[in-house]
Amino acid sequence: MATTQPTVTYLELRESNADGSAAAGLSHTGKGLVLLHVQELAADGEPRGAVTIVHDAGGHGGLFLRLGRRLAESGWAVALPDLRGHGRSEGARGHTNGVLEVARDLGDVQDHLAYRQPDAPKVLVGQGLGALWCLAYASERPDGIAALVLAAPLLDPNFDLPQATGGLLKLFKKVGPDAPGRIGWNPAERSNDPEVRAALAAEPAHDVITLRAGEEARAAAQKYVPKLGQLAMPVLVLVGVDDRIAPASRVRVLSGPRVEVREFAGVHHDLFLDGRAGDVSEAVVRWLDAKLPR
Repeated sequence: MATTQPTVTYLELRESNADGSAAAGLSHTGKGLVLLHVQELAADGEPRGAVTIVHDAGGHGGLFLRLGRRLAESGWAVALPDLRGHGRSEGARGHTNGVLEVARDLGDVQDHLAYRQPDAPKVLVGQGLGALWCLAYASERPDGIAALVLAAPLLDPNFDLPQATGGLLKLFKKVGPDAPGRIGWNPAERSNDPEVRAALAAEPAHDVITLRAGEEARAAAQKYVPKLGQLAMPVLVLVGVDDRIAPASRVRVLSGPRVEVREFAGVHHDLFLDGRAGDVSEAVVRWLDAKLPR
């Protein structure tokens, strides 16, 4: 598989119940199944392990092709999934049924990526809300993760979520779990690269997050951020000094015996889309080389 052009896989995953558990569905029919869009990259030869990169709120896997290619050059098999409701995956826009659903999907993506090498190390890299999902996964399934990279983790997810109406209006306008809200991030807060800002501004559909997804993000932050220091695997936390969405002043306190925090001057929230994206990607590759040598 070439390192420059990804291959595309659509994984057939089960639909979810309201709590995120797998709903009934027959594997030989389309009923009860959801197609998950995944781009894959791998270097020539036998991969040293598998890396799954998890995007931010409103994002998609294609935003991380540069990082994915650099990891592939370093010998890793790489998966860039679009989570349900994002990018080219099926599902209501911006919606998730929470940690249980995301964990199921990430487990399936990793198993697909590493099916030829089930014992090779598996690494999760997450950006923003994706970092929070990765932390939750590593906390619930620690035996399956050899190393964890959290870029600009959302320690206090704060979105513009729909509110229930009062009075007689609530009889006619009900706010359900999949009611759409807004992520509300300005492109200037996300990147210092003018081209990236223009591209983000041109994709208003990616500003959607549903009520349930926003509530689950808050619950995940409250439950799993305090557990970060208890993880057995090495953790690298990356943050931009100019990040106003996940401020460095809050993120740097996560540092601990197995948690290394690195700050990048002049960088905004989307570290892998910013002007110093090459430096950030190189830092990830070198850290993995040190923690999980070939």
